[in-house]
Amino acid sequence: MIRRVRAELKISRGFLPARARSAWALLLLMGPGSALHAAPKLDIGSEYRIRGVQLNNPTYSSEEPIGTQSTFNQDYYSHRARIYMKGKLDPGIEIASVIQAVGVAGSTAALLNRYPREDFTPFIENAYARANEMWGWPVSVTVGRQPFSWGSGMLVSDDGLGFDGIRLDLGPFWGIRTNFLTAKVSDALVGGNRDLDLAGLEYDWGIHNIKLGYILETDKTGSQYTSLAATNPVTADKIKRSFIDMQLSGRFEQGAFYRAEYAMQGGKVNLRSPLARDQAVKDITLSGSALTFEGGFDFIHPRYRRMVLAFVFMQGSGDASSSLDKDERFLPSHGRRHDGLEPLGAGEFFGATPYSFFNEDRVVVSNPVSGGGLQSFPYRVLFSGLRTFGFRGSVNPLEGLVAGLEFYLYTAREIPDIRQGAPTTITENALGRELVISFNYTYSKRIQFGLKWGKFFASQALNDKGSSRLTFEAAGRF
Repeated sequence: MIRRVRAELKISRGFLPARARSAWALLLLMGPGSALHAAPKLDIGSEYRIRGVQLNNPTYSSEEPIGTQSTFNQDYYSHRARIYMKGKLDPGIEIASVIQAVGVAGSTAALLNRYPREDFTPFIENAYARANEMWGWPVSVTVGRQPFSWGSGMLVSDDGLGFDGIRLDLGPFWGIRTNFLTAKVSDALVGGNRDLDLAGLEYDWGIHNIKLGYILETDKTGSQYTSLAATNPVTADKIKRSFIDMQLSGRFEQGAFYRAEYAMQGGKVNLRSPLARDQAVKDITLSGSALTFEGGFDFIHPRYRRMVLAFVFMQGSGDASSSLDKDERFLPSHGRRHDGLEPLGAGEFFGATPYSFFNEDRVVVSNPVSGGGLQSFPYRVLFSGLRTFGFRGSVNPLEGLVAGLEFYLYTAREIPDIRQGAPTTITENALGRELVISFNYTYSKRIQFGLKWGKFFASQALNDKGSSRLTFEAAGRF
């Protein structure tokens, strides 16, 4: 056992920075020799990924600053390293620790402001203990900072950060599996907290899988609230969102498959001060819904080996600017949106989900105003909700090589009503379309390479300039 641990650490030393190795060594020493001597099975490993990213016009405007007619590009290398230790103790006890580091080469500035550190300084992603088969029943309890994703991850995903909480998994009892999670997203000694609670059921009915879930988000931290009706950020004393979710998936003969999800949102926002447009509005009622569907064929072709052809559809409701005391925009706070420092969603550049896309809070639109000048607005002031149509396909022409092609159309569900005084000339909902070409090559089970290019053709609403993202990736697991 000791020889195996030493070998794994020797492999990791080649690419992990000194700070990551020091943090991992400290973690091993802190767990008293119990981890090495009492665990019947100990698994230690490392992962590393580097991406070279070339972004053209990431703010959708091709001008920085507005009015200069100059093109703004962004080129960088992003790194992600993870080292983990997982041990199984008798009887049925598991412990796990994962340390992660993300960052941009040569930069100490944060790219997303999403991770605890984004300068390639290690931080704890997971540290938890799990008890399985308690009292001889199919009951599992997990305590600590743990990975968790509910189904597709549209509503709840730790996104590589982990949730601090307690998870209870039951079953199957009569074929039904049950999940409960209560987590502290943020916890302050002074001020409010952010909490996440989930209850879910899962059942296999023949070739179909069914999931039903209820998710509750509570934010008492004094967060900023915006909508099409409240274009300027307003402080909220409390934001409470709830979701009822249903997911269906199945695989038929001849490789046909489908995945579908429908979620309804409810809740309320308690504002600290009334809206500027209506001094009587202090409470906002939340509603909305989202629907996603993907269906197609995943089969073996005599020449191209594995082939995938699929249709993709997803949409989330948007906020109607005419209703001041209601916000219909579907907007979960903990949905899956990122893969490391890059966006994750439909399209390599746009990264669309039913409620978000890449750089949506940056300057995206500039409109002429009186006097011939230009005025700039972020996406959330001009559009709300998102609908995506598309298809994806891939072939496997050579051993280890997968070539893919994707195409998507993006449309906003709601735009401001100029009659309500919206400061814009936007009159169309179309946002644009994107073509994606990709190549992935698996050199071995531990080494993979990828090349992906996404060209976004913006609509007139986004200045019709166009944007693109080119990504080269190399990843290894040891």
